[in-house]
Amino acid sequence: MNRQTKHFFEFGPFRVDASNRLLLRDGEVVPLPPKAFDILLVLVEGSGQVLEKEDLMARVWADSFVEEANLSNQIFTLRKALGETNGDKYIKTIPRRGYRFVANVTETSDEGAHIVVAERSRSRIVIEEETDTNPAQELTSSGGPLWHIAHAEAESAMPSPRLVATRLNKRTRRAILVVASMVLVGGATALTLYESSRSGKNIDGKRTMTITRVTNSGKVGSSSISPDGRFIAYAENYTSGNGTLYVKQVGTNNEIQLLDPDQRFFGGTAFSPDGGLIYYVCYDRNDPQGALYRIPVLGGPATRLIGDFDSMFSLSSDGQEVAFYRKDSTHKEESIVVAALDGSNERALLTRNQSDTILVGMPAWSPQASLIAFGASEAGEADAPAGGAFLFAADVGSGGIKQLSAERFVDIGKMYWKPDGQGLVFVALRPRVGNQLYYLSYPACEVRRITNDLLTYGNYGLCITSDSTTLTADVWESSAQVWTIGADGDAGGATQLTLGNDDGAHGIASLPGGRIAYVARTNDEYDIWIAKEDGTGARPLTADSFSERDISATPDGRYLVFTSDRAGGSHLFRIETDGSGLKQLTFGDAHDRAPDCSPDGNWVAYASRSDGKTTLWKVSVAGGAAVKLTDYESMSPAFSPDGKLISCILPAGAKMKQGSIAVVTAEGGAPVSSFEVLPFAFYYRSARWTPDGQALVFPRTENHVINLWQQPLKNGPPRRLTTFNVDEIFNFTYTHDGKHIILSRGRVVINVVLIKNFV
Repeated sequence: MNRQTKHFFEFGPFRVDASNRLLLRDGEVVPLPPKAFDILLVLVEGSGQVLEKEDLMARVWADSFVEEANLSNQIFTLRKALGETNGDKYIKTIPRRGYRFVANVTETSDEGAHIVVAERSRSRIVIEEETDTNPAQELTSSGGPLWHIAHAEAESAMPSPRLVATRLNKRTRRAILVVASMVLVGGATALTLYESSRSGKNIDGKRTMTITRVTNSGKVGSSSISPDGRFIAYAENYTSGNGTLYVKQVGTNNEIQLLDPDQRFFGGTAFSPDGGLIYYVCYDRNDPQGALYRIPVLGGPATRLIGDFDSMFSLSSDGQEVAFYRKDSTHKEESIVVAALDGSNERALLTRNQSDTILVGMPAWSPQASLIAFGASEAGEADAPAGGAFLFAADVGSGGIKQLSAERFVDIGKMYWKPDGQGLVFVALRPRVGNQLYYLSYPACEVRRITNDLLTYGNYGLCITSDSTTLTADVWESSAQVWTIGADGDAGGATQLTLGNDDGAHGIASLPGGRIAYVARTNDEYDIWIAKEDGTGARPLTADSFSERDISATPDGRYLVFTSDRAGGSHLFRIETDGSGLKQLTFGDAHDRAPDCSPDGNWVAYASRSDGKTTLWKVSVAGGAAVKLTDYESMSPAFSPDGKLISCILPAGAKMKQGSIAVVTAEGGAPVSSFEVLPFAFYYRSARWTPDGQALVFPRTENHVINLWQQPLKNGPPRRLTTFNVDEIFNFTYTHDGKHIILSRGRVVINVVLIKNFV
């Protein structure tokens, strides 16, 4: 298309000025990022066609490699600009393939050409002149119909349409053929670039990235590296063995323990700009809300600096100030706070109500000290279910906020600016992909994935050397298999049933007739499997690109109720145990999970998070309106054997405080009893009822081992039920006959790694 001629595309109230690169709505300019405009232009030029993702990426990012998420982000931005709050009014997603612009488009130019894109056929494009007497023409090429050249693999479900145009000149016909050839060439280019991303090169494709393990204990994390790359600091929480802090000289086995072991949890760590001090966040009996400390790099007395301090923080480039999050539970507010390291000159850069915004990750101070990047989730946002996290930046001087990326991550962890300020490295969780490291270029704000492996990267460890050649990170390696054990908990009779790498950790249920159901992971997919209680005859019940978790079975064995992202966000679904009859049970913007079916098979209790708060609800197995059971922070419900009561978890208010197991009636309301027996956890599994309904069974960690404990309902202290000396229990349930316990059991190993040449 000749861009010297002014060219316009019109649809609905919008007009695309291709020559001046403007989108207008009723004559008013609609702001669009450059790449979003490029995508819009390609879409309207190919209106009615299915445009493959690879083709779009190759044409819009012709000279660089980017991930598919960048395309999704720009489509998200474009839809918001077009006002697509519900449905696919303009841009229709073609699952697993690409996008199609579905609105009628009128094409005009300053020469008076006028084209109405109405319909297309899979095998032809029909052109009609403006006069009624001129017959229609079929536009083909020497190699066959033009549509087959432009799109060799047409969508089978595509309607049988046609394209009607008026006064189509030769130049326009040539442009159509050029576009057709670009689609084919662009698709091949995208394939080559995609394959090269698996080669182990860094994100600019110029150097080989290397990952080297620094520790081998399997119990340490929250790592950071000194600016000169000589020392690495990392912590060990007391639930893993010792609550202490270490420093290690890079390239040696010289590890120094900086603190005497004690009952402590740790947040983030950081070195001073000169590398002489280590700053760290600690939670202990004296500071259950957390405090910032510093200690000399080679040991010495620790100095407490600032109290009421959240897990992660960032130092200013001159080492004089610190940025951190602070929660105000009384007013339900959360702030990004900036203060001098002695606690003076404290000020809130921004404050948000937790019912509207939840701050995630950490505040990351840019090297120029002008910006603080942070993660936030907008509760109840129309275009994103609650729980989705976005990247933002706050201007330190003015307090102004801007969004850095349109991508909605499931969660965001620690982040760190490159010392030159031209990019942000961060830990993030994408749907169906474990925590990985990502890079956001600045100011272009394009997201690229750095790591692409089976390792999971921890939220608390990330730091970059001053020369940008090396970063340190925490890696989590886990394995889980399904086991069976007698109801008495004797470990001597434990039998392993499955051999997978991640079996049952994200969901397990018992079915009548000697069967079990569990969630198994294959690559990045989590699906439901069914097997006999001895582990034989295993087969997948679901096998798709969606993620299934948190299984519960109706007592008659007809239905499985589970959590899935197949409708976006996290909602409850029901499926028959033969794989048929899939039905969605919960809807809306809330984040629903942890279903448990009532003994009569009529109800499902579940936890629902909305507006920054998790409460209990129930819904009929047949579907219908949900009923709210609690109005206080509560999660992980489980019905009693008679169906009259529900156990739930009241989470700990701080890391050094205890959580409680509470019991409410099946109709909801205030707890009728509670037991403060749960150490702090980031996620709580349900407390299950013993088959006789006289006690509650729950997992508890001691010295890096998780066993099941039993709490009698008639008070009295809890007692240990299972007798394992190694490994962790991730999930459990009683068998249908109550004679055995089905366990998901394995281990989580956390170590520190060095990554070189990551950019």
